[in-house]
Amino acid sequence: MTYWRMILLASAAMGLCACGGGSGGSASGISATPPPPSAPAGDAVTIFQSPATQEFAAVGGGDDLRIRYDAASNHYEVMAEGRGWERLVDDPLFSPALGNPNTGFAFAGAVPNQSFFMLRAHFGFSDSELKYQYSNLAAWSRSETLGSAAGVRGYTAFGMATPTGGVPLSGSATYQGKIEGISTVPFTFDYGQFGAGTVDGTVTLNFNFAGGALTGNIHPYLYGSTGRYDLGVLAFSNTVFGVGSTSYSGKFATSVGGPNAFSGLFTGPAAQEIIGKWTFPFISPIDGTAVSAAGAWIAKKP
Repeated sequence: MTYWRMILLASAAMGLCACGGGSGGSASGISATPPPPSAPAGDAVTIFQSPATQEFAAVGGGDDLRIRYDAASNHYEVMAEGRGWERLVDDPLFSPALGNPNTGFAFAGAVPNQSFFMLRAHFGFSDSELKYQYSNLAAWSRSETLGSAAGVRGYTAFGMATPTGGVPLSGSATYQGKIEGISTVPFTFDYGQFGAGTVDGTVTLNFNFAGGALTGNIHPYLYGSTGRYDLGVLAFSNTVFGVGSTSYSGKFATSVGGPNAFSGLFTGPAAQEIIGKWTFPFISPIDGTAVSAAGAWIAKKP
């Protein structure tokens, strides 16, 4: 098992966190429950409950990734970094906790320790904060070298995009969820391995559908070999959202210079959930230099 796979397995556990409020990286206990509905015979990979054949909308930080589903074969396929479509298969090196759905997959074109595709949500979770129907968030990597410590190549949010006319034209709604990504802060980990610190935390998006307005914030935390660092709350600024629009965008209110933007889409037939990508600059808690982070988020109505 590669070093970076161990890091991702650990961060998967940290990723099962409360998605409301500003609790950030605290893990939530998930009690044993009866297993979720299984996939049709012939495939151990389930991501959405009853998807039709389609390519999903996908946004995120890091390298590009596309994902699609074929109902006839009951296979999910991904295209990473221009390699062509590869089937997602069960990862024998990942075992879910008793009662939880399988969320650890691999690329069929690579032996298990050359790739991973790890979900952060699933329709089969009993915990409502992790239970998503139309969206998901994956940390993934695909390398060419056996045992490569290539690290995370991307954090991708994907889902079933809301069609035109599916976004409400009146009222308002709050969506809460989680962010996950990677920073440019370097750390030295065990065994002399070098790597960038990861980021997770919460996101809140407040939409005024009647007025075409968006407010919100993220509360990110940085994780590295020397601990966990609270990066504070970053409010949205310069938001763009029109009445009936299926997309949104904006920036973060910060005086630190550097890459600064977010954008995303509604998912579900009636805009029940949200996917998005983000990048923001911040001052490193390690050495005081200007650094940045980038990743993806998923959110839904509480």
